[in-house]
Amino acid sequence: MKSKKLVFLLTLLIGFSSYSQSRITPKKDLVIGEFQSWVKGDDVSGWDFDKGEEWKERKGYLRVGDKSTFLDIYEKSGVSNRNIDEIKSYTPQNFNEIGVIRVTYKGEEYVGFGIEKVTGWYRYPSIKSDWYTEIYYYVYLFKNDELSKLEDLDGIADLDIFIGSYGDIYDKSTRYQGCYDGLKYFFENGDTDNETLKIKKTDSDGGKVVRFLLPQEIKKYGDTKLIDFENHYFEVNVEKFNELLSLIKT
Repeated sequence: MKSKKLVFLLTLLIGFSSYSQSRITPKKDLVIGEFQSWVKGDDVSGWDFDKGEEWKERKGYLRVGDKSTFLDIYEKSGVSNRNIDEIKSYTPQNFNEIGVIRVTYKGEEYVGFGIEKVTGWYRYPSIKSDWYTEIYYYVYLFKNDELSKLEDLDGIADLDIFIGSYGDIYDKSTRYQGCYDGLKYFFENGDTDNETLKIKKTDSDGGKVVRFLLPQEIKKYGDTKLIDFENHYFEVNVEKFNELLSLIKT
């Protein structure tokens, strides 16, 4: 009798094992690669033809945007490590770091830029009170034909952004990996924003330099007010620009 029960139990176990399945994590359609740093804002000159009177150099930000007058107030009190983030938060053209990042979606690889920026807003916008600043991470991806414009850059070029998204607003420790949900959504549904990045190779002080602006949105409806690229830009020498090309190719 015992032997029959044992056979019965073994039969049940074998049957269950044949129908059970392991918990296998499916392969993700979207994979965000490692961020490869190119430049830090503290090492990049931003040049503004201030109020049409004189050129002024700023590190990692430009005096542009609707709140640019706030920059004047803070700069008069002196730029320091303590208030640099607050100063940057008043202009959309600011960054702490720019680098190259690769994203693979359903087996196809896209290359783009990861940008760490400072943003700001009022806690109480109705009365414009209590300005709050925070670090945000952005990923901007390009199609290959757009990136190829950088290799043959001679003069000015506009690079159309294929997909752009920002990272997790609650968990900044995820950095560029926090852009996963936003990028996945846009890959599946299409990116509704039209954005472009301006870049230019030119001569300056007897040498070659490359000037650029961070991505700007092109409005689908109404007028788009783009930044005056002749009077506001970031600038690096051509050797530093070649480092960017190397990162894109590797």
